[in-house]
Amino acid sequence: MMLRIWVLIVGFMVPCFAGSVWAQFVPPASDEVMLRLTQQELDEDAAGRVPKAHAESLAKQFNVPVKTVEELRASKQGWGEIAIRLSIARELTKTDPKSYPSMTEAIQRVGELRAQGTGWGEIAKQLGFTLGPVVSDVRRAREQIRAEAKKSATGGVVAPQPVGERSAGKQDTKVERGQRTERAERPARPERPERPQRPERPERAGRQ
Repeated sequence: MMLRIWVLIVGFMVPCFAGSVWAQFVPPASDEVMLRLTQQELDEDAAGRVPKAHAESLAKQFNVPVKTVEELRASKQGWGEIAIRLSIARELTKTDPKSYPSMTEAIQRVGELRAQGTGWGEIAKQLGFTLGPVVSDVRRAREQIRAEAKKSATGGVVAPQPVGERSAGKQDTKVERGQRTERAERPARPERPERPQRPERPERAGRQ
């Protein structure tokens, strides 16, 4: 019995120990890998959707004209690629505002580096920042596009009925039900007539 218990304990601990050791040797996914995965997911979510809504969403998020997003889209770039370029351009305006005071110059610089075949991680490194904020921006863009797709699929959100009206409607319904189920009052039972008093019996004459 004890041997069987020890076998079960060892069998449970070995996979856990092996998993913890393996996790120490396997590094977490880099920001560039996460960015590529998010880019792919954003492209998949936007497939077959209305491009005008996506352009407006990205323009609002990165504070650029809709025309800027549409021009990037016209150059055969996917929505994930556009979101990454806009995010990197915005980080560039923050990191080096003297050289790149506006998004127009920053987007142009990112486009030049991208045309040379430079990866996103190397572009961020050359421009003086990391990809962490860029990954967060692209994820937000993906969630926004998913929300738009869900709203379009459901035909918009139906406005709920005000609480006061719902309460009043329920009270009226209860009153109507009460009126329908109210029973008719029973007629009063007639009073029973008093019973006449019985006459007293005459006393019998005594026997002699």
